[in-house]
Amino acid sequence: MSPATPPESRAAACSTSGVPGCSLQGGRPTGEPLPDPRPAPPVETAGGDEELLPAPAHPWELPLLAVCVTITLALAAGALHLLWTLTASVVWTLAPVPAVLAVCWVARGLRYARHRAESVKVSPTQFPETHRLVVSLSEAMGLARAPEVYVSTERHPRRTDASAHGLRRYLVLCHDVFEVGEHGRDPEALAFLVAHQIGHVAAGHTGYWRRVSTLGAELLPGVGAALSRAQEYTADHHAHAHLPEAAHAVRLLAGGRRLYRRVNMGEMADRARTDRGCSLLLYHLLARRPSNTRRMAALRDRSRPGRVFL
Repeated sequence: MSPATPPESRAAACSTSGVPGCSLQGGRPTGEPLPDPRPAPPVETAGGDEELLPAPAHPWELPLLAVCVTITLALAAGALHLLWTLTASVVWTLAPVPAVLAVCWVARGLRYARHRAESVKVSPTQFPETHRLVVSLSEAMGLARAPEVYVSTERHPRRTDASAHGLRRYLVLCHDVFEVGEHGRDPEALAFLVAHQIGHVAAGHTGYWRRVSTLGAELLPGVGAALSRAQEYTADHHAHAHLPEAAHAVRLLAGGRRLYRRVNMGEMADRARTDRGCSLLLYHLLARRPSNTRRMAALRDRSRPGRVFL
């Protein structure tokens, strides 16, 4: 933690450790600008130059990606074999392949078009501080171009999200999260959640072919969800590498914008270890995102990766 910002550092430490008696206000004082990201630690190459060390992927991400791609290929091969057996026609057997690819492309395009038509776009002249934050984080994570950012105006918005269409990468921020940071009440919370979504882009999670190649695994309960949970932890690695003092932002996902300052992050993190039960385990195995308790535990204890399964 920087010695130049002891109040914020103490607030972040309190919210992360959950020490009894600590103030859990977190964030920066009202009116302060959004925080600057910390560059990733450099490593020395064989030629003596230094280059940025990317945040590591969760250890389960690549094995699960391989499993999901294998399942997708196996299901596709089985479906094509069945069509060939039923029709004995090359045309009817291969026709579903471009059809599925086209449907996925159109669906992603329509989703992107909906945000372009309905949501508020962050730009240099509209919410300029958030725009500068996105640009600086994108540069720090090695992206050639910063993703577009939209603020969802839906009445019941989803959580923050990252996606893509073609060569365009974009982020969607729900208005509750955006309001907390943009009004200066807790800019670090907004910065961390934005860094998390840019981490998805930097890790390649939003690519079209990655999505298509793992589509079959979504048909099997728990398989595609396990990969999704591992990717969430990877995105958290990216965010924590650049904004380690803003990890208290995950409280916003648990308590909402009105109550999150009163959420004891340490107590919730401890429940990831103490809470047990068959129904709870089944929920963890089927959920597409790590639970708030497990995610907080992973951010608090950086010596161990987040729990994907048991």
